[in-house]
Amino acid sequence: MQVAQKRVISDSSDKFVENVFGVFSRALCDKMDAAVQAAVKLSSSACYSIVQVGSEPNCSIETLRRMLALEHSSVVRLVSGLEKKGFLQRVRGTAHDRREVSVVLTEEGEICFTRILEARGSVLKKAVGRLDPDEQHIMLKLIGKMMPAVVIGGDDQHYVCRLCDLEICPQEKCPVNLAHPQFYELPPEPFKRKRPCKIAVVN
Repeated sequence: MQVAQKRVISDSSDKFVENVFGVFSRALCDKMDAAVQAAVKLSSSACYSIVQVGSEPNCSIETLRRMLALEHSSVVRLVSGLEKKGFLQRVRGTAHDRREVSVVLTEEGEICFTRILEARGSVLKKAVGRLDPDEQHIMLKLIGKMMPAVVIGGDDQHYVCRLCDLEICPQEKCPVNLAHPQFYELPPEPFKRKRPCKIAVVN
């Protein structure tokens, strides 16, 4: 009787850990989404778009579509809406290929980008701040161990980082990149946010 009871408790305990982790993960995502939306008065998809365009200089519509895991038509509507609000700008490509169109942040978009990341950061700081440095180090190791189980190699690695602050994330240490290293390429230099260049606007 005692052996059977211990087995039930053990099985229940495993599922309890999984359940609590799921609740925590969902709550953290909900709080981040709510915070960034409140900070800039935009939808979560619009916030993701601004962060991705800001993190991927001269981002194409197709690249943005892949990063957000959306249909092409949905991304075009998102870009058009944010362009009307003055956050994004479609620009022509190089003199060698004027047909190529990319998307960049305007000055208002850069401000919005910063507000989104600050709002996200405040939620994360409040949660992680409960841990001491040793606990934070352990948490990072555990996340790295679990990441391959929740992230699929390729476009999914971009998607899960759609609200990431790349400026404070060393790409060679990123658990998402290291989850499937065969899809990872070290960027030529660390990401730094830049103002968009003055190039011809698409009419």
